[in-house]
Amino acid sequence: MSSSKQDYLIGYGSLLSHDSRSRFTNVVCPNIPVVVHGWRREWLARGLTDLQTGLGVSEVASASLNAVLLPIEQITDELRLREQDYQFVQVDHTKVIASQASPIALTELAKISAEPEYKKIWICANLHKHQANFDYPIYQTYLDTCLVGCFDSSINNFAEDFIQNTHFWEHAWINDRHQAQYPRAAVVTKQQQQRIDELLEHYQVLSYRQQMTR
Repeated sequence: MSSSKQDYLIGYGSLLSHDSRSRFTNVVCPNIPVVVHGWRREWLARGLTDLQTGLGVSEVASASLNAVLLPIEQITDELRLREQDYQFVQVDHTKVIASQASPIALTELAKISAEPEYKKIWICANLHKHQANFDYPIYQTYLDTCLVGCFDSSINNFAEDFIQNTHFWEHAWINDRHQAQYPRAAVVTKQQQQRIDELLEHYQVLSYRQQMTR
């Protein structure tokens, strides 16, 4: 049997949303829910083009994050443009496990383990690590995009795990739902917004959010 090369991208932020990544970046593929060990999700990714702070990652041995594994043909120019404030870093396949024994994840990860030299996993690691400020805020519509992607995962408590395993909520978080500032925002219903706010309140981070100031 001949081997074929395959790239995979770990979606841990806005790439969790099928709607956002397919409409704005032409990444059309299934969500494969996984847990990635040795990486921590943080509100520390300064976006110099979009003037925002997005989600980034740091290598932390004791940490883990829930994400989706995205099988892509290649890292396209569209994807590089979307992730222009990040670098593509290869991840050891042994650090990626199926989320809650997801059948699709178990199957895909078995393929990767069988031929790791042909199947490469990448994560977008932010180039600029800075806490959010009001020149580069966290936008609620960006967070909404991430969390509706979590809702689509079909994994219990996926959104809850996302919130609990994300760091640095405390700085310059703006509620921009009435005037969306994130350029690749997913479609989010009022009911989904309400569910998101309930989760954020439950995990005691909603109090950090401010109303739109610009």
